[in-house]
Amino acid sequence: MMYIKRACVIIDRKNSAAVEIGRDILRFLNDNGIELVVYPPLYDDLSNVEYVDDIGRMTGDVAITVGGDGTILRTFLYLQDKDMPVMGIGLGEKNFLSSVSREDYLDGLRKLLDGKVYLRQEMRLELSIEGYDVDLPPVLNEVVFATASLGKTIYPIVSIRDEGELIKIWEGKCDGVIVSTPVGSTAYSRSAGASVVDNDLEAILITPLQPIRKIPPLVINPDREVVIWASRKRHKPIIVLDGQIRVGLNWEDVIYIKRSRHYANFIVLNRRASVDRLVKSTL
Repeated sequence: MMYIKRACVIIDRKNSAAVEIGRDILRFLNDNGIELVVYPPLYDDLSNVEYVDDIGRMTGDVAITVGGDGTILRTFLYLQDKDMPVMGIGLGEKNFLSSVSREDYLDGLRKLLDGKVYLRQEMRLELSIEGYDVDLPPVLNEVVFATASLGKTIYPIVSIRDEGELIKIWEGKCDGVIVSTPVGSTAYSRSAGASVVDNDLEAILITPLQPIRKIPPLVINPDREVVIWASRKRHKPIIVLDGQIRVGLNWEDVIYIKRSRHYANFIVLNRRASVDRLVKSTL
């Protein structure tokens, strides 16, 4: 049973419904004796609440997000405690990552406090850049390797490392490459034409973005490492992590992507969360 003394609450300030419901959530948790740390500072009529201006400064036993999938992605990216469990209250368009809807958020909170929830671990990716001294957080959805110049193409060389051997799988002119997790298969990868992968499976998806020649999306063993760099034949690339963090690269900067040792810990209300997600993907 999960013991909760202190909760981190992350609210999408741009979503008016999230701001309204967020106040009710804070009051409910406060009435139940839970210490609260909240991002961003929104309310001046609530007492016993600690506000922070940076998700990275939040500490607690659990995180509760109020908003859409982007709010959950930002929370997992920026929390310093990479193992903190997160419960998403969905107020976005699709809510693939949320386990609680706006209609039953109070019931979801009661179940959380009563310990009537489940912990589900989802695979993430970790990324490194050869020659760069930068600490990048693990990624839940995808790493996008794309052109830094809008409307221009790049020429990526995509390889995999298998048992220490580096094997080129394709190269060519395109808009970019998406490397995603099964969770991320419902996001940018899907819009680029790849299949949705059951997140009861672990795999790495490699999806080309608008390639000049026909290149199929690939699903590979998660024990393999993906290695990508861009030729000088086209434009310089950038990488984008979960749509939130951008890093500019030079030609021939090599990036390495592999399964992260830090899994994303989701709090869910039932054991068939992966099936529910598959159903959502068809709607």
